[in-house]
Amino acid sequence: MLNSLRLGMMGTLLVCLAGSLSAQTGPRSYVMFGLGGQFDLAQLGGTITKDGLDSTRPVRDAQGNTTGATQTAIYPENTLISLNRSTNGLVGVKANGAMVGLNLNLGYEKEGLFGINSLFWRINVNYTTKVAGGYTTATFAGYKWLEQEWNYTAWTVPAYIGIKLFNATNDTAVYVAGGVNYFRGGWGVSGTIDGDTLRNALPGVAGPGGVFLNDAPSPGIWKENAQFRVSGFGLNWLVGAQTKVAEKGHLFFELETILSAGMGVAGTQSVGGANALAPLVAYPVVLGGQTYRVGYKLEL
Repeated sequence: MLNSLRLGMMGTLLVCLAGSLSAQTGPRSYVMFGLGGQFDLAQLGGTITKDGLDSTRPVRDAQGNTTGATQTAIYPENTLISLNRSTNGLVGVKANGAMVGLNLNLGYEKEGLFGINSLFWRINVNYTTKVAGGYTTATFAGYKWLEQEWNYTAWTVPAYIGIKLFNATNDTAVYVAGGVNYFRGGWGVSGTIDGDTLRNALPGVAGPGGVFLNDAPSPGIWKENAQFRVSGFGLNWLVGAQTKVAEKGHLFFELETILSAGMGVAGTQSVGGANALAPLVAYPVVLGGQTYRVGYKLEL
């Protein structure tokens, strides 16, 4: 009886697949346009919101002795929010969280690969840029001593080979595909952390040697602008669905995953940045991620 059930299930699957193939009128080609969203760009959400980045320089007390801690080169937002609450607003903060990106997509798709209608190939050009998040400011008694702004831009050119399964009327399909991509782009961080002014204005109270923010960098970081860029090749895959909404138009929804990363090197632009980190800084640059996309395919 178990063998009969297995044979029955296999038979049903073969019938559905055969119906899907026979329902097609022939291979089609499309030009496609898409709009999507990508979250936690460059996978820097942890750095921006909770981890930050330590400086290479030690924290010193009011007498100039090292305390065993290190200064901070990039302040995480959770630290600033905690200071805001514990000082009853003396330390002000505006936090915007991780970077969120807008993805623009243009591509060409062709069904009928290797003479099999349900197989297809596709090539796309994706452009992703930051549209929200990645911006933090902080004040002390009204003076803006910190501003950190992150940016992100990425171009990817993914190529795919995949399979589609159509319904009986040939107007809706689900599909999966995998392939390789060329990528180029990166991220950067710019801004100011003015610990020296806090120390000079409020000695022993704020800034290096003070009670509050004694881990602020000294010398201060002024108008830093470090940009990390990479290029290369990676892997990619997607899952999606399309449905016919006009004589030659198809609405599609998909989740695309891009794996692309490299080690970027940036030159620091300020004396404080060079002291806190190094004149040349190496850091991982992740241009991949998951994009949630909606778009339109036009039959040619």
